[in-house]
Amino acid sequence: MAIAGPAPRSLARGARRPGVPPARGRRGHASTPVPTARELHLLNRFGWGFSASSFAQLRRAGGAVHWFAQQLDPASVQESSRAEALDSWFPALQEEPAVVWRRHHDGCRRATDHARDLSNRTLLRRIYSTRSVLESLTDLWSNHLHVESTSIPAFTQRAAYDDVVRAHALGRFDDLLVATALHPAMLLYLDGWGSPAREAHEHHARALLELHTVGAGPTTPAAVREAARLLSGHTVVPTTWTATFDAGSADRGPVEVLGFRHQGGEPDPETARAFLRHLARLPATARRVAHRIAVRFVSDTPSGHLVDRLAAVYLANGTDVRPVLRALPDEDEFWGSAGRKVRTPADDVVATCRALGVRAEAPTGPRSFAHELSWSLGSIPVHQWPRPDGAPDTAGSWGSANRTPSSWRLHWGRAGDAHPDGRVRFLEPTDFLPRRRLRFDVFVDHLSRRLLGRPATEALVAEACRSCGVTPDDVVTRHHPAVRTEFHDLVAVLLDSPAHTTR
Repeated sequence: MAIAGPAPRSLARGARRPGVPPARGRRGHASTPVPTARELHLLNRFGWGFSASSFAQLRRAGGAVHWFAQQLDPASVQESSRAEALDSWFPALQEEPAVVWRRHHDGCRRATDHARDLSNRTLLRRIYSTRSVLESLTDLWSNHLHVESTSIPAFTQRAAYDDVVRAHALGRFDDLLVATALHPAMLLYLDGWGSPAREAHEHHARALLELHTVGAGPTTPAAVREAARLLSGHTVVPTTWTATFDAGSADRGPVEVLGFRHQGGEPDPETARAFLRHLARLPATARRVAHRIAVRFVSDTPSGHLVDRLAAVYLANGTDVRPVLRALPDEDEFWGSAGRKVRTPADDVVATCRALGVRAEAPTGPRSFAHELSWSLGSIPVHQWPRPDGAPDTAGSWGSANRTPSSWRLHWGRAGDAHPDGRVRFLEPTDFLPRRRLRFDVFVDHLSRRLLGRPATEALVAEACRSCGVTPDDVVTRHHPAVRTEFHDLVAVLLDSPAHTTR
């Protein structure tokens, strides 16, 4: 969905006051630094968009090249204290699965409550983490290897599954596939548990082949049946919801599928792991993984050349995804794609909060900002996509009738909004004033540099003038309507523009 803008404010908050054409000789505020075009593109694609803090982090690292290298080694990046504190903000996500299940069964804390906390924690981690590339890859794999967080009883293990995905997100895909395919959350979600050998894990096997690895082309009914036999025996203990291997329910016959051969005999849990690593190294899987990465970081419709190039790098490096990511900046297609990806609702929430410097605090009640953040998406909460294929990362998938108005409401509301219990700090409008007195067009240019990472265009200044009912040469002080009553409208004009809604 292309969001053409600036957006008509009348659809979001009422009629706009008549504006005045911008004066000639518009001035800028060049003392507010902005990144280079390449730096901005890296922050948009590998981070969560431009913000003053992310730009400062990039410059402290020594520029785009050094920042990207550090991001691919997240242990070398000091995590923010707010991101590190998030687990303590949502203690129920750390409870043992048996406890989580009992509280759901007793009606004290339902699966939907658990899923809401996980969605909120995920969004907050993306907002406050200094390890942007790690969080971007965690998001990618969480959708590629999707487990729906309200699914019963899989929800009991969904928070632990999130930790596993993050731990392997910037490593080798074969390690990630083994860790997720046999995780109790995946087994529970795809019904790959409690089934005798004769029924096997066919639903699990179909998702593994069609969605997670080789794709629908090579996946025949026979391949699904044989893969299910290899997965049999891997199950979950219903009382604790932990994974186990039950040799009595494992298939003992010989198996041959997609080039993998097993002679049968005494069941061994390592057989399924060997099969999963084999799948991860197949050329069809390489192309599927490469396409997923290209869609996330380059284009909704990446070229076959780019996908082939990334797949070759993936295979040459033993399924390690870091060399694949390093290869992207070597491609002209990557640099030529700036501004051609539309932010998903979740990406929009994260980018908006980061740009505006929203500072959440530990929640103290159900109305706290941290507990209500997911509602601001105006869409399906994170991790709650209702199908096993995971949430998409293409513009057309989010082109519903209410998407654009929801974005407008988000941008307007986050521009210094209040919150019922005060467990969040929004920057005051005066915090955005670079000096005591300046022209309105200079103020708009400063805001554009501060929020969007680029100078204001003539069109943006003109739209800001119309929204606030002023002229470009109006003198702005802390008492000017643009800083007091009209600030929400002014900031929303910037955030509604393609410079923010696309990346």
